[in-house]
Amino acid sequence: MASTLALGALIIIFVYFFNLYRHLSRNLSIAKSSGLPVVVTPWNVYAFFWLATNRIWLPILNKLPRFCHGLWLEILDPEWAYRLGFKPFAKLKSDVFLTVSPKSIKAFVANAEVITQITTRRNDFPKPLELYGRLDIYGKNLVSTEGPAWRMHRKLTAPSFGEKNNELVFTESLHHARSLLRLWTGPDGRGNQTVNDPATDTMRFALYIISRAGFDVRVVWPHEESKEPTADDSKIDSMFVGSVPPSGHKMNYRQALSTLLENIMWTQMGPPEYLSKSPFKVHREVGTAVIEWGKYMDELYELKKSEVASGSQTEGMDLFGALIRGSGILDGDKKGELQKSDLLGNAFVIMLAGHETTANTLHYSLVYLALNWQAQKHLQEDIDKSLQGKPVSKWTYEEEFPRLFNGMAAAVMNETLRLLQPIINIPKSTAPNRPQPFTMDGKTYTMPGGTFVSLCCAVHKNPRYWPGPINSEDDNSKPDVDCFRPERWIVEDKGSATFEEIAYDDEDLRGPSGADTSVQLFRPVKGSYIPFSDGFRSCIGRRFAQVEILAVLAVIFQTYSVELAVDAFASDEEIERMSRGGKERKAVWQKAADRAEGLLSKELASIITLQLRGHTIPLRLVKRGEERFVFE
Repeated sequence: MASTLALGALIIIFVYFFNLYRHLSRNLSIAKSSGLPVVVTPWNVYAFFWLATNRIWLPILNKLPRFCHGLWLEILDPEWAYRLGFKPFAKLKSDVFLTVSPKSIKAFVANAEVITQITTRRNDFPKPLELYGRLDIYGKNLVSTEGPAWRMHRKLTAPSFGEKNNELVFTESLHHARSLLRLWTGPDGRGNQTVNDPATDTMRFALYIISRAGFDVRVVWPHEESKEPTADDSKIDSMFVGSVPPSGHKMNYRQALSTLLENIMWTQMGPPEYLSKSPFKVHREVGTAVIEWGKYMDELYELKKSEVASGSQTEGMDLFGALIRGSGILDGDKKGELQKSDLLGNAFVIMLAGHETTANTLHYSLVYLALNWQAQKHLQEDIDKSLQGKPVSKWTYEEEFPRLFNGMAAAVMNETLRLLQPIINIPKSTAPNRPQPFTMDGKTYTMPGGTFVSLCCAVHKNPRYWPGPINSEDDNSKPDVDCFRPERWIVEDKGSATFEEIAYDDEDLRGPSGADTSVQLFRPVKGSYIPFSDGFRSCIGRRFAQVEILAVLAVIFQTYSVELAVDAFASDEEIERMSRGGKERKAVWQKAADRAEGLLSKELASIITLQLRGHTIPLRLVKRGEERFVFE
């Protein structure tokens, strides 16, 4: 009996591995017919099991004998595109390559010409919708649809992101930037106090802005909840949301959303009603958060529906109001069978996309500036020149934003997004049995049918698009494409490049107009700079994010400088006894800098966006002129 069972087990194992080999051989043959370099991997790097457990297996695999190592092992890290940049492409001597496993063929693209072809041929290279099911928590939406359904959702949401709404975004960004400063610099505004977790605060900052500008919800900062509403606040017809959950809720507004977003992977395990009864605390919390956020959205939906029905108008984007008006729900006109769930689904993804990506960019901009004093000094000088000492209360979108968008503040933003693109692999695909031809450097290649295609952030580090400085002072330093150098965007020769507006076949699909970067700055080759994606599916909230980031950078650096906090290496008293600009201070700062750069290179990971997870890089804001770590 035992021998029969053993034989049966061996047969099953043999059949299993034989099928794996057969599928791998088939996929490898198809991949090689493309004309592109091919790397074989033992399994799908982006399968759920591997994403959840790779940190267990990778250290074990890296202990294999050196002769077993190779590019296949390096790209088993799901974050390899960020950590390795263009290196794998350089090794393969191609800007596009394929990976093959028994169950998948994947393509990674770091070539501007090919990226442009893919983003403009949206019917040939659609989004792989199976990846976006986790975003359908409250309903279908702009991100999780393709074809006619996407057109319907795009038409529904596009009117809220026109130029006329950016003034409100700018004004609200200034309001919350000042609140953020009060949190970081203390009641007296002196600063020089350690901010242990700046990422959490920048996430709150961005959440509060999208809440107000997009949904007419003014969220109060925890440190300002005891204050009476200001004259500015009293003019705003909005929900003031604080730490205490309102009647009928178990979580406050910000707690519900942050818990949901930080644990969104668990929402795929089952309905929230079941998750909230799980024996595991994290499941119960995320289940409750899904229910609570849904309640907040329901309440806001009903409020806005009443306002629209009564003919009331609210200022700015008023996303929910615009969605309700555009849907025709109140008139009984379903417009393609639009339902309440479609409105809630779009509200959720806009809230998600409208704050995580912006928060990350602000956070990493501050860290990079703390690591690069000369760039920070250049930014402050440019802000001084542009704003001429004008107080924040006098700033306007029409006057200040163009100056910031054409100067060093935009260069800092662009450079941060170049190095730390929020979505490191923008997903596209080819339909099964529908291979797609494309050209690269004058040659024609074939993207196999059924291929998962990644527009890879490595294009931001492709030397052919990002030339280094003419005179390099340190030949032993890391490659220029891997360095934070916002000055690369400041050019004397503006060139003749003009923005290529998307030729929408339906004007109602139009989102924000204008280029990703200012015509006064360096203009990358089309397809080589894709933090907001490109083509028809480019980020609808691009200008929203740019306005928000530039406003807060200007508010902070008009008065303050940002530094790395060095509490882990020396006390304030010890630093004070060290000579300014001396070797002792520099040694302490270098320890903090080495730690920060190590975390940025090794500890960032993606759930939805690329974030520093499980670690923080403490910072300090200090009054300009009172910096402790300036080494000319």
